[in-house]
Amino acid sequence: MFNFLFKRKISRTKLIFIAPDINSGGAENILFNVAKTFNKKDIVLISLTDIGFYGSKLKNDGYQLYPLYMKKNIFVIFKFIYLIILIFKYKPKIVHTWLYRANLIGGIAAKIVGVNKIYWTIHHDFEYSNLIRMLEMKILILFSYVIPDKIIFGSNISKKNHILNGYIKYKSIIINNGVSTKIFKPNLKLRRELRKVLGIEEDCLLLGNIARYHPLKDHETLFKALKILKNKGLNFKCILIGSGFSNNIKKFKERINFYELSQNLIIYGQTFKINEIINAFDLNILTSKKECSPISLLESMSTGVPCISTNVGDASQLIMNTGWTVKISDFKSLAELIKKINLDKNIIKIKSQEARKRVEVFYRLEIMIEKYKALYF
Repeated sequence: MFNFLFKRKISRTKLIFIAPDINSGGAENILFNVAKTFNKKDIVLISLTDIGFYGSKLKNDGYQLYPLYMKKNIFVIFKFIYLIILIFKYKPKIVHTWLYRANLIGGIAAKIVGVNKIYWTIHHDFEYSNLIRMLEMKILILFSYVIPDKIIFGSNISKKNHILNGYIKYKSIIINNGVSTKIFKPNLKLRRELRKVLGIEEDCLLLGNIARYHPLKDHETLFKALKILKNKGLNFKCILIGSGFSNNIKKFKERINFYELSQNLIIYGQTFKINEIINAFDLNILTSKKECSPISLLESMSTGVPCISTNVGDASQLIMNTGWTVKISDFKSLAELIKKINLDKNIIKIKSQEARKRVEVFYRLEIMIEKYKALYF
């Protein structure tokens, strides 16, 4: 673990990113895109657990990445000491931590070392999901006054709810998510090819859902809505993109069989080609119970795919008049809305252009990167 201490002296690093993992979530996607804009010699990435989905991509591209493989056992203290040693060795000008666990552990470690600037990033709505999270949040509220120089929130609602629950206000700023309009763009040729590969006829309504299989993503509401559509005889399929399906395959299959949706669902899983797959969609559906600023909505909108989302986080602000929102867990309204859209598919073409335009004006990746870079330089 400590072999690197005996290697040649390392020159001072501009920035260290610390995250719980660098897997395939929306917050990790933002970290991935921000990190890629830096010279490989100027940054170091530290994952508190394993390398993860996006971490593997960064490591393969030559970025310095240290996975600590922290677990909830007695050895965690040695991992924490190793983290302190890593920060001390690289002597960064800035430590930027990502998400609650890293804000706590990475923030304390950076403070011990005496790093000049420490930034926290929060891409959650405020939540007490269990007792451990509640205790963690109480500590983070207190430490928000003494550790970070800035707290960067991914949405207005996230900032508002954290401040209402005790987070320090004057350090809090918002940097909206952004996506690459060059990578996420409409491609009719690709759409035809993908639908052919997936066995989707042009008159079949293809619904997309980009979310890991987790209770907060509320696939149950999606399945209930799809069951209604099936019973009404709608010609549709729904493609599920994200992690967690294989890990929970028994439970997942039980739910599919319960709703009799095996012929209507396509389980795609994780992919780095999300920008290609979205082109096959007619609509993107998000049924989460909680979100901050869902990156999957922006990716779909940039690709010219209108979105239907539950009214969570900043979803309504992102979508505005380019798509639709429904109440959380309201599967009946969701099903009715999809049915109505299917009766007049011309509305999809109109909303498609509006969605793409909104991202180009307000949520381009370059706008987001410029705001992050302004913090660092």
